[in-house]
Amino acid sequence: MAGLGGMGTVHARNALRLPGAELVAVASTRWEQAEAIAQELDVRACSYDDLFATPNIDAIVLAARSIDHADRACAALAAGKHVFLEKPGASTLAGQDTVRTAAAAAGRVVQVGYHRRFDSRWRDAKARIEAGDIGRPLLVLGVARDVRTPEPEDPRPTGGFLVDMASHDYDAACWFLGQEPIEVHAARQASVYPELESLGDLDNAAVTVRFDGGGIAALHISRTCPWGHDVRAEVVGDEGSIFVGEPAPGRIATRTDAPGFPQDYRELFGAAYVAELEAFVAAVAGGAPAGAGLDDDRRAVAVGVAARASAVAGRPLAVGTDWSWPA
Repeated sequence: MAGLGGMGTVHARNALRLPGAELVAVASTRWEQAEAIAQELDVRACSYDDLFATPNIDAIVLAARSIDHADRACAALAAGKHVFLEKPGASTLAGQDTVRTAAAAAGRVVQVGYHRRFDSRWRDAKARIEAGDIGRPLLVLGVARDVRTPEPEDPRPTGGFLVDMASHDYDAACWFLGQEPIEVHAARQASVYPELESLGDLDNAAVTVRFDGGGIAALHISRTCPWGHDVRAEVVGDEGSIFVGEPAPGRIATRTDAPGFPQDYRELFGAAYVAELEAFVAAVAGGAPAGAGLDDDRRAVAVGVAARASAVAGRPLAVGTDWSWPA
């Protein structure tokens, strides 16, 4: 396990229960964190370099800072390791391309952590779309609202709110529609933390993604939700519509409704985090790859790069360009 922030710690604890795998070491840039988790899980604490250089380690779960994903992934692949790479695979298209090149040269399994593909609710929706239950999918309406933090998050380690957090929503939209994203317009909404604006970031946005087959994704992305972790979607087709995680009809959600909502991602997607690591272990052991690969990740990264720049520029931008970002 490389990286022991929120997701890295979740993955480390889940790894102890994985059939067919053994967690042997954890690494962090914060040595005290590595030592604490190593003691809790009865494994070895080490640096990133030591972890990558250990010959009898087969695979790395990489959950570093988003801006470090590309460099760390390339180092792990160069060392001959299979890699489970937390999303997004990079915070720029150039970085994502270096990972793709390294993966092709290494010939190792690379799975990217878009966990909604392993959540039973999202998998059921995808299966019903593929079965033709709603006809031809036309539109994805998505809501992704994370709980409000007591202070704004520094956007630099994450590569920006609309690359880091919203990458799940871009991946889900691409997955449901089965089309290529071509244009993004991110409309900046009033921020709870206006001091983010000088850094080129924000905490609320409405993002519209246009696809080459005529599909559209309309997404509300927020990091200031007062009632909990609220993630849902509707996929509209020409013959029907399917809902994922919809609230009760007529419900008004406020701060007082917090007991009825998951309070963080670990509560909402706990089973999916276990399932995605199980799929990774199976692939490393010779099974068919599952989940999102680097091609899927490139779509999400490309949309995110265009979205964060569009929010600053105030106009639609084409997907596929490494648009500059003020921060």
